[in-house]
Amino acid sequence: MSSTMELNGMDQIISRLESMGKASSRIERDALKDGAQLIVDEAKNNLERNGMVRTGELIDGLKVSNMKRKGNRKYVQAGIQKGDNSNIFYGKFHEYGTSKMAARPFLAPAYESKKMEARNIIMNRLRSALKL
Repeated sequence: MSSTMELNGMDQIISRLESMGKASSRIERDALKDGAQLIVDEAKNNLERNGMVRTGELIDGLKVSNMKRKGNRKYVQAGIQKGDNSNIFYGKFHEYGTSKMAARPFLAPAYESKKMEARNIIMNRLRSALKL
């Protein structure tokens, strides 16, 4: 259920971040989390707009992960993860449907509608921190 977004054309920003050392990790983390939070907030709005809130557990459980690394890539995950067995595991059933229940996606539409705005938040946050 996690979505991936790549930012191209950031060579100057990346080079500058690498030269900053430890401070760059905090800046990257905060920028990624801010962009992903926009998508999580929209997913929560989608749940409310579509009348899918009963207890509020799903809305409260939608979070942005800590920054992760895979090779040279740094990323965060937003929403419910594939292996999530927490008390909001049923959100996967809403998103993808089941053999007995039609899908009622809330996270994918949030990603699609906010991905460019999230990208801009990330880029602006990085530029601002680096004074570019």
